[in-house]
This record gives sequence, C-alpha cells and structure tokens, in this order.
Amino acid sequence: MSDPVAAILALLPDHKPAGSGQWIARCPAHDDHNPSLSIAQGDDGRVLLRCHAGCETAAVVAALGLAMRDLFPDGMRGN
Repeated sequence: MSDPVAAILALLPDHKPAGSGQWIARCPAHDDHNPSLSIAQGDDGRVLLRCHAGCETAAVVAALGLAMRDLFPDGMRGN
C-alpha cells in the first residue's frame, strides 16, 4: 500500500471527514451504531486508528482483514 490511509478509508465506506486530515467511521471491530473510529495520518505517514468505544487497534485492523504492518507506508515496513 503506497498510501495506507487511502487503503484504510476504502475499506470503511461510511467514513466522513472530521477535521483537517481526519476521518470518522463506524468501527468494524464491534457493533458500532454511532461512528466511534477516528482515522488520521501521523507525521511519518502511518495510519492512526482510535476506537473511542475501546477496541484495541489490533482488533480493528484484524476486522478490516489487514495486518498491523498495513498501517505503515511501504518504506517503513519490516519484512
């Protein structure tokens, strides 16, 4: 994934802008009726995810069918 934020947002079709460079969506890791997942891009290009209902980042990533390494730009990934 050359743009990990765009790839994450593509998997969250209900995402909406929530400020400059930030989005909000329903968390795929729990039965979310009110969007509680914040998505942003870190200064180094990595995806920042936070479920305000308390889901762990690893659970959100797994629910999206991804791995934690998918949150990082290509140049930051280990093998």
